[in-house]
Amino acid sequence: MTTGIPEPIKKQYEEFVAFRRALSDESDRGCALFAAAYLDTALEGLFRASILEGKKTDEELFEGSAPLATFSARIKLAYYLGIVSAEVRADLETIRKIRNDFAHDATILSFESQSIADRCRHLGFSYQDAAARPRAHFTAAASGLVAIVHGLAHKAKRPRLKPDDRPSEKEKVAARRRAEEATRTMLQSLAMEPPGDA
Repeated sequence: MTTGIPEPIKKQYEEFVAFRRALSDESDRGCALFAAAYLDTALEGLFRASILEGKKTDEELFEGSAPLATFSARIKLAYYLGIVSAEVRADLETIRKIRNDFAHDATILSFESQSIADRCRHLGFSYQDAAARPRAHFTAAASGLVAIVHGLAHKAKRPRLKPDDRPSEKEKVAARRRAEEATRTMLQSLAMEPPGDA
């Protein structure tokens, strides 16, 4: 018996369930790092679904110092292209900053650390009760954001390669003739104008 769910969506759902389970099994530091990495990868997938395919796509857009090589750059471009709302951007940025705090500050061991806890409680995509623990807010918001980004990727339309629009040699010659004729006409009309009053 088939479920009628398209295979790519079924596969993505299974990956999401594994992601959510992994968040529960991780330490607080691991949870923050893994959630941010998964969201970063989801944003990359969204952009890949929205751009032309090409041999140099990875090199020119996603690797090293390329324009879409970082989580921060992907968040910003998704917002400025109107793909995600300001609210999605804000929560993605908060998760990115929490990830950075866990990754670069050895003294932060828990979501209960005050600076982390405060930011988690302000995540707009957490459906947890306000009194819930900070980690619950973080994982709920991360899960909601993953669902949003995956949904956008499924709706994305890959553009088609534009046809060669360079002018032919014949068109270039005709354009030069028109420009020359317009210049002659303008110079003739200027030569016919009477001099201004002195």
